[in-house]
Amino acid sequence: MSTLVFYNYKGGVGKTTMSVLAADHLSRSGKRTLLIDFDPQRNATQFLEASYGEIKTRQSVEEALKKNSLDKSIVKLDNKLDVIPGSWKLSLWPSSLEKVPQMSRHTILKQAISRVKSNYDYVIVDVPPTTSEFTHNAVFAADYVVIPVPAQRSGYNALKDSINYLTGLKKDFGLTFKVSGFVLYLVAKSNRTNQAIAKELRDNFGKSVFSNEIYNRDRVTRWSDKGITHKKTDTHDKKTHEMYSLVFHEMLYRMGDED
Repeated sequence: MSTLVFYNYKGGVGKTTMSVLAADHLSRSGKRTLLIDFDPQRNATQFLEASYGEIKTRQSVEEALKKNSLDKSIVKLDNKLDVIPGSWKLSLWPSSLEKVPQMSRHTILKQAISRVKSNYDYVIVDVPPTTSEFTHNAVFAADYVVIPVPAQRSGYNALKDSINYLTGLKKDFGLTFKVSGFVLYLVAKSNRTNQAIAKELRDNFGKSVFSNEIYNRDRVTRWSDKGITHKKTDTHDKKTHEMYSLVFHEMLYRMGDED
């Protein structure tokens, strides 16, 4: 079992979309997958609700973490895909940890995941675009981190902040997660600025940058509003899924999970 986190210090880079579509891709590939929405804004949950309807859980994720058991928070969406939905009450969770020792505070999610990990091939944790107790817990639990990077100057700068954050955690706490690489996101083939920054990123980071890129697709916006569809006769569905699938296949290859 591997725990995977898509992370960038900057918001609006496609982090949640990648989390949801990775969960969809992996589960449809026959992998037992759990998506944990660890963001009080619950954007991943809302994305999935567009496909599966309202997602109700017997126990909120913050209550489950207090009891160190995620079982009652897990909702089965289909045969291979489970989700732990987000909750606005998560915003209150960090304040409840003030008296907890630092190391114990950062490993709460990891300990909870360890109790259910044998049930899954992959656990994906979606987090806010901040450095907070949510991201600390997700990174401490992670085996792999993938950084989506928009081909914009602000995105390039946020990548540097993200690397510094992750490197700092590794150094300070001896964490063993691996950064699988950086995925160029929202690249427009006709935009010279996008292409110039993409080239600069590849020149500076080499093979750390995924070969496959994510381009802006209106179909993703539709999926987040109306639900994910897999219509083989729909060209837009087919091309968008193919684009993401190439990224996820490369991700698994970098993780050593695919030839």
